[in-house]
Amino acid sequence: MVSGENDVAAGWISFDRVEIDLAGRRLFVDAHEIPIEPKAFAVLVLLARQPGRAFTRDEIFDAVWGHHHVTPGTLNRIVTLLRRALGEDAQRNQYLHTVHGVGYRLDADVVTGESRAAQVSGAATAVSMVDLKQTVGDPSTAPPPVAAITATQEQPADALPSRRRERRSSQRAILATTLLAIALAAALSFWLLREPAATKAVASPTLIVLPLRPLGGEHGERMLADGFTEELTTQLAHANSLRLISNTSARVAQEQHLDSQQLALHTGTTHALEGSLRENADMLRIDVRLIETPSGHTLWAQSYDRKGTDVFAMQTDIAQAVAVALAVPLGLPAKVQSSVDAARYRRYLELRAQLPLFDPSPGQSRSADARNALREIIAREPDNARAFGLLARHLVGTLDWTSLKPQPEAEGEIERDAAHALQLDPDNADGHMALAALGHRRADWMTCHTEARKALELDPADIYARGGYAFSLASIGYLDEARREAESASRSDPLIAQTQITLARIYDTLGRHEDAKRALDAGARLDSWTPDEAVYTLWYNAVWRGDYAAAEAIAQRIPEEHGWRESYLAYSRTRGDAAHWEEDIAPLIEASERQMHRYNFLRWLKPGVNLREVFEHADVMLRAGFSGFLLMIWQPENVALRRDPAFQDFLKRNNILDYWRVHGFPPQCKPEGDGARCD
Repeated sequence: MVSGENDVAAGWISFDRVEIDLAGRRLFVDAHEIPIEPKAFAVLVLLARQPGRAFTRDEIFDAVWGHHHVTPGTLNRIVTLLRRALGEDAQRNQYLHTVHGVGYRLDADVVTGESRAAQVSGAATAVSMVDLKQTVGDPSTAPPPVAAITATQEQPADALPSRRRERRSSQRAILATTLLAIALAAALSFWLLREPAATKAVASPTLIVLPLRPLGGEHGERMLADGFTEELTTQLAHANSLRLISNTSARVAQEQHLDSQQLALHTGTTHALEGSLRENADMLRIDVRLIETPSGHTLWAQSYDRKGTDVFAMQTDIAQAVAVALAVPLGLPAKVQSSVDAARYRRYLELRAQLPLFDPSPGQSRSADARNALREIIAREPDNARAFGLLARHLVGTLDWTSLKPQPEAEGEIERDAAHALQLDPDNADGHMALAALGHRRADWMTCHTEARKALELDPADIYARGGYAFSLASIGYLDEARREAESASRSDPLIAQTQITLARIYDTLGRHEDAKRALDAGARLDSWTPDEAVYTLWYNAVWRGDYAAAEAIAQRIPEEHGWRESYLAYSRTRGDAAHWEEDIAPLIEASERQMHRYNFLRWLKPGVNLREVFEHADVMLRAGFSGFLLMIWQPENVALRRDPAFQDFLKRNNILDYWRVHGFPPQCKPEGDGARCD
């Protein structure tokens, strides 16, 4: 059971100027009620009940989320919201403290009681927590920005409007596999779409596939519903002329309970697919409906009853029916897996939720346990391509990126697992992405880009793969291609801040700093925004725009545990003036490196920097696939870097020059002697 959500006892918790009403689920600071998200409230209660105890991230994930589809960024964002609610800032973390490498701790003299403290006893008119309808207002009016829909009350995962339950009840007699029913539904939908009001919408339809709601409420059923949704999205992403919103944004949209008007406004969709899944013994019942946004009109609805082993065949049926209903060519993969062991598939989904592909560190002990369990599955099921591919792609994220030292044993395991996955199933996208990442680390650009493109052909909705591909292109100078990929990821994932951060970094590399700021501002308005993760992108963008006041304010937010804050503050306050460098900035850089045992990339901004040293550390970033700082080499402001002989050596030893000679030079570069000139 997820604690902090439904098991909060009556009573009050208070410390200093903070009071928590457990029964009313309200937070007061200085006698004023502070709106707060349900998850943030649950985390605060968990920490406040045991002040002084350091909770690990895993403990918080288990207690509040049940560790279901949770990433470190989610908890970082919640802690940031709590610190704001409690009136803390980067320089004054009075209550909430980060325990580096562990998690979080609340330090305060906590008092518990059964009644409200006297200081707020008369606040009868205090603003109460608002639900989604109160936040949004009348449905006939335009909904607010997504950022305004963050303090909403969560509803049970299986809660559905009564009319939807009635609709599903009326559909019980419809057989999902009846081709005539699909054809009639498709014909009716096509006729509806021919109406003048809908003609414009289908000219370039954009679809969001909302996660199926598991009606049984069991953990395994929820995992199966999420996995089914992702597989269905991947199949639909292959339909020609149909743009898909990614699974990550779809999950956020469902969590925020966005209605059809809000979906159209915040994600740019013209249509949405929603439904439910119920498992009964060895049978699956899936009810789906296709709606038009923003009108909310139902264009097509269908019920599917199949054996659990036919889950993939059911996905194909639904994908084809949706594509026909939208009157676009199917373009679906010819190869369809028609059967699967439901228990085996569910176990794979559970492990995948514990081994995120983008950030593999939501708890090292949990990740290690999941990796071991995955290896046990592989030992028992040597024909399980999904397990081999998942393990290979996850292991890439665990490689040490801080040095150029070879890691032959770890890389060898990744290569073997990926190759075995592709031998079993040449269309395993995870296997291709693992090989792409290895190609990046080895400066084997042919392998890197060929495998990345193949993975994206197989799974166009994988925005993490697309973002990684964008960075790999930018790493070796293909900036326009990188921009197109980053913009595509941003359109596919409009509710995930990370895509805006990636896009901003590419814009900055092109010298389009105002466009980068607009992308960052758009990301900051999203519920998924995590300031800690974006702080360096924000800071460099402010410096490149010449806004040093903003840079100083941003530097104040650099987490203390990062160790770099003081050096970035010093640079902001002195504007990096050469006259202040040796006395005011350099000592702080050296102190940060002694503390963190890592290179401080602020050195790159030093006037008269040692360029040989710059490119040696660029090698580290390039081989690690960690391109954030590396991209500075390609910025218009840094043309002097590219004029130094060290740049030519960098191009040669990292096989970039050889790749250009075969695949074409980027627009800003042209051959010159045995090297290249990049303006």
